[in-house]
Amino acid sequence: MKTARYTVYKGSTETEEIEVEYDENAPCQVCEEPVMEASVGGTSICPWCDRGICRYCRVDMMVLKEEIDRGRSLKGWRDHMKWHREHPVNG
Repeated sequence: MKTARYTVYKGSTETEEIEVEYDENAPCQVCEEPVMEASVGGTSICPWCDRGICRYCRVDMMVLKEEIDRGRSLKGWRDHMKWHREHPVNG
């Protein structure tokens, strides 16, 4: 388990620091790889998907809401990640 710290805005100038405990081995909601680190988007999305890049080959990605493309972009991204798991880079 890891801890992430976030600044939460409670008004126009008032902020509060909060700590969130999370499982770094939990699957990312987008790519299904381990989250590893908290991102700006929270602790359930890995930093790579939050930034829109592949953690392995750095290709840019865009996953649309399922209502827009019936889940095609999400399926394509998960297939891309599966390919990397099946073809690991050595060294």
